[in-house]
Amino acid sequence: MKNIDREEILNTSKWIRFLFMLGYAFAINFVISISIGLAFIQFLFFLFTSKPNTAIANFNTHLIEFVNDTLAFLLFTTEEKPFPFKKEDEEVVSDNEIIEAEIEESDHIEPSESGETNS
Repeated sequence: MKNIDREEILNTSKWIRFLFMLGYAFAINFVISISIGLAFIQFLFFLFTSKPNTAIANFNTHLIEFVNDTLAFLLFTTEEKPFPFKKEDEEVVSDNEIIEAEIEESDHIEPSESGETNS
């Protein structure tokens, strides 16, 4: 049997990850409970109006994303922590960039100063 490396076990980053895992485990348990309640409420909307509530449906997409990200973190698929530590996707940030352009004088057409028009 191989000797256990004491420094590996005492590595603080591993224990910090463990604490995050405990916190997210409790959070995902809470979110699943809330999701079951929202599913029942959504069914009532569907029962009486024949369509789901859009506000609840939009909120559910955020819950689904949180559960997906949290499970990926808990199961060591990723090292990226879920909400609120999750960073924005690069695609979303790049879509919101503002691009400024300058008009060169040769591109800018000024109206004739004499008021004459060429017909």
